[in-house]
Amino acid sequence: MNTLLKIGVSIAGGLAALAAIGWLGLQIPPSIVSPVTGKSQALGGVRLPESLPAPVLRYLHVALGEHAPRIESAVFWGHAQANFGVWMPMRFQLYHRVGYDFRREMQITWFGFPVLKALDQYVNGKGMTGLVGKADTGVRIDQGSNMILFAEAPLYPAIFVTDPRVRWVAIDETSAQMFFPFGAEEDAMTVYFDPQTDLITKMTALRYFGANGEKEPWRVDFLSWQQVDGMTIPARSAITWEKQVKPWSYWDITGAAWNVDLSAVLTATLSAQLAKEIR
Repeated sequence: MNTLLKIGVSIAGGLAALAAIGWLGLQIPPSIVSPVTGKSQALGGVRLPESLPAPVLRYLHVALGEHAPRIESAVFWGHAQANFGVWMPMRFQLYHRVGYDFRREMQITWFGFPVLKALDQYVNGKGMTGLVGKADTGVRIDQGSNMILFAEAPLYPAIFVTDPRVRWVAIDETSAQMFFPFGAEEDAMTVYFDPQTDLITKMTALRYFGANGEKEPWRVDFLSWQQVDGMTIPARSAITWEKQVKPWSYWDITGAAWNVDLSAVLTATLSAQLAKEIR
């Protein structure tokens, strides 16, 4: 009996040690890998219109100044944490063909080394999300991915001025509803603004919960901001499904570049898309 007890204690101790090592590996933040891109390019700009709802216009004056730069493509990189039953560290590279497509390449890390790859994208009207090789697709994913595309618009706030497909409806002095394209239709989010700083505090919407779920209240909270190339963009954000109460992920932007060649990851530029639509 003593021998069996000793064996049991040894096994339990070994499992506890493995669990501790596993947990420790998830506490090590990943190193940041920036994408290989050219330098940001300037494509001119347009003056902010006065016709926007008051809280939107105040926000844009803070985020951009008097003019909105023309941004056709953007790339961002940084690190994140997501709760997949346990909190896991990630690093990511995020590519946007502004207002049309995006692709987020993510690596879940352990002791700082990538162990799993995941993908979020909305390309040519089709969404995809999940582990590489096991990602979900379908019409519900399409809606959610398109929602992400425009929920990330504060990373390139000029889109609120330069993209005629985006329209606003005033609610009150600190909120407005944003309508944006989803295929041949429109979708919408409610945007809330801080009365002190005029920056966006959160965006809320109804989004399909996965490939088979129904629409659920979903929100993005913007927790901190930073100055990049004369623009004020989010530094940290959190994603929350309201039924889960607490955020399931946090995202930290550590680098950005604008109007760079993304042909290796996204197939066309905004200019090419607009030219195609005009024809």
